[in-house]
Amino acid sequence: MEANQQYLLEIQSKTDNQIESLRSYAEENAVPIVDRLSLEMIKQLIRIHGAKNILEIGTAIGYSSMHFASVSDDIQITTIERDEKMITQAKTNFETFGYSSQIRLIEGNALEKYSQVDDKVYDIIFIDAAKAQSKKFFEYYTPLLKKGGLVITDNVLYHGFVSNIDIVRSRNVKQMVKKVQKFNEWLMNQENYSTNFINMDDGLAISIKGE
Repeated sequence: MEANQQYLLEIQSKTDNQIESLRSYAEENAVPIVDRLSLEMIKQLIRIHGAKNILEIGTAIGYSSMHFASVSDDIQITTIERDEKMITQAKTNFETFGYSSQIRLIEGNALEKYSQVDDKVYDIIFIDAAKAQSKKFFEYYTPLLKKGGLVITDNVLYHGFVSNIDIVRSRNVKQMVKKVQKFNEWLMNQENYSTNFINMDDGLAISIKGE
């Protein structure tokens, strides 16, 4: 691991809370959760932006949604997950860590759940689900994002392959990398959004909706 990243992780670990106990479980069981430095960046954006309503696409075990909710007691998270095992674990974690009142879990395919989450205008949308569907998620849910709101998309560097697809040997992985590349290029061309890419962990795209 790069020395600067290791140093920052060690600094951040001094402010760990109980939710961090889930990271070792996720790593041992290959559960995809947001990287530590990216997580802290997003939490800081939540604070700066004064976000109160956040929509998350991809709950997994509830790690990131609980971290977002931990920023402030008046933050409400709506999160969507389709995997039944993940749903069961997330519900248990929300109850165990005391976040059930702040987090609304919508069960099912995120491309079919618009009508269950359109009761709010969201300050931030966090996309951390199937990478091949990022464009569809973006188009589907950004009508619910307030003007000046943020769309944060995780994994836009896809394990470092996006910048160097020639090192990929697997045909399936190469196809996925091409989809991520295509999404990144599409995102940069959205006239009503100002987007910056952050070279941190597996890459973040931060898009601001035009006024």
